[in-house]
Amino acid sequence: MSKELVINDKLTNKICTELMNGIPLARLARQKDMPSLTRIYKEITNNKSFLERINEARRIGAQTYIENAMDELEHADNRNIMVVREKVGLAKWLASKLIPVYGDRQEVKTDTTIEIKWSVPDVDKTFENEIKTVHAEEFGITKDK
Repeated sequence: MSKELVINDKLTNKICTELMNGIPLARLARQKDMPSLTRIYKEITNNKSFLERINEARRIGAQTYIENAMDELEHADNRNIMVVREKVGLAKWLASKLIPVYGDRQEVKTDTTIEIKWSVPDVDKTFENEIKTVHAEEFGITKDK
């Protein structure tokens, strides 16, 4: 049984740097000096700041992957054009999911506050009172003041 690596700041920086360079997390986890993929996912689940750093590194890594795919597309020839097209398609899909600028949907966040005020503050305008008033009017009952 191998010793489980502790994910400290130095290791987190190394993981994030590699992710930003476009290296997939699964490939990183196979390296000897890296923790296992299961260990990394446990840390992601338990540590919110680690999760945020990994997500940001993945977004940047997706941008790197897009740029690499564009470079390959520019240098493609007849023998490898189909493989390059698939890579570009994957890069486009990744970008649409990880980078909001490239997404299919644009989210608009609004903060709407509705305030309702009654013009006569001393009159009872509760829902129960409205029901009583409607029933009383149906039967011809009037309130004495």
